[in-house]
Amino acid sequence: MKVTAITSCLILASSNSFALETKKNDYDLRIDNVQILTSDAKGFSENSRIYIQDDRIARITPMTKTALSAENTHNAQGSYAIPGLIDLHVHLNASGSTYKNYQYLPLETNLNNQLYYGVTAVTDLLMSGEMMQSILQLDDSAPIVFASGPAFTNPKGHSTQFGVKVHEIDSIDQISASWDAHLSYQPKLTKAIIETMGGTAIPLSDDVLKEIGKRSQSAGLPFFVHVSTLEDGKRAIRAGATALAHGINFEPVDNEFIDLMQQNKVTYIPTLSVLHNQGDEHDHQSISQLDLAPIHPKMKACLFNQVQAPTASRKLAWQKKSIAYNNVVKLAKAGIKIGAGSDSGNPYSPHGLGLISEVLALHKAGLSNQQILLSMTKVAAQTLNVSEDIGSISQGKRADFILLNKNPIENIQAITNPEKIYLAGIAVEREKIIERSHATPPIGSSCESSEKKQDHSI
Repeated sequence: MKVTAITSCLILASSNSFALETKKNDYDLRIDNVQILTSDAKGFSENSRIYIQDDRIARITPMTKTALSAENTHNAQGSYAIPGLIDLHVHLNASGSTYKNYQYLPLETNLNNQLYYGVTAVTDLLMSGEMMQSILQLDDSAPIVFASGPAFTNPKGHSTQFGVKVHEIDSIDQISASWDAHLSYQPKLTKAIIETMGGTAIPLSDDVLKEIGKRSQSAGLPFFVHVSTLEDGKRAIRAGATALAHGINFEPVDNEFIDLMQQNKVTYIPTLSVLHNQGDEHDHQSISQLDLAPIHPKMKACLFNQVQAPTASRKLAWQKKSIAYNNVVKLAKAGIKIGAGSDSGNPYSPHGLGLISEVLALHKAGLSNQQILLSMTKVAAQTLNVSEDIGSISQGKRADFILLNKNPIENIQAITNPEKIYLAGIAVEREKIIERSHATPPIGSSCESSEKKQDHSI
């Protein structure tokens, strides 16, 4: 009996030991000593722990609570955590090069470069059907893409000049077939364009815009409308726009416009940097002073060596930028939601870098750092109807966030130098992004490469 008892005890002890050895950790990752941006962006929490399971934030606790086990841990040493950045206006089919020396980069490179700068979600507002299929095949290693698919525009209207498929609408009778085609791409939003092409074209009519807005609302799709004039902005709002893609840059907004924005809770996406970046670089070398690490050397040569003077329209926008700046501040003071969108893919707005440029432009315009942080996180997520999933750091949401060494509420420049970036709970290897981007040269005409200081004398 003694032998049996001893044997039983040994068996029990052995099984308990095995259970302890194979017991799974409570979480995949635990980040200690991190200060988390509050949902209103007015401050940061006390040092906390973030627990991540799979791609989600499973738990957030104060450091005073006993730590739970995790397969991996990281001591953030008091870093400031902000949500992953959301760019509300990009074009992934373009690279940010000039049109004179156009350089094509694949979708994967453009998305990788977005991620390098902490952009974990983008809104593409003009994507071909072929690229829509590629988007559906992306995994969690790429930023989330909210794509509109082909846009709605007037016959031979804006966007047709780029050679991409769009829905050209001349009358309300044509919408039904185009709408079915729109839904077939599995879009996350709808884009329509109001643009007279400098007065040479007749834009979409009010009844067409309202029908597209009605169908978008019925389908649960945010409705983004490209505008450029004050009157077109009002037309878009009356048609049911969720957001204005581009701001009013050449004329001051009036009280009627502000009232319409307030009543309809429309997001204003000014895209300041896309209009001003080339002038800023030509005059002050501002963009080339930012972190250009993932930008391929060939692209740098095409952009920053002997920078061309802006076109007449871009030069005018640069000269009148105070109007655009004043409109943003006036709307923000009126309680209008300001969203950050870079229009990256256009000249001097490379992917990822474009949003950083937009943030700095919003700062120059006079927005508070709190408003800027909200514009590319919570407000952006609300505009896309995905605030339950992204846009803030809280339990149950996707683990997309950035760790910063400095407080961005005190100095927005802190976002230009992230310590760590997490996408779906996985730490982004920024050095590998640089390697991959440099290993994929742009396709296009060659540009004279030089390490000399840029020549802005032209």
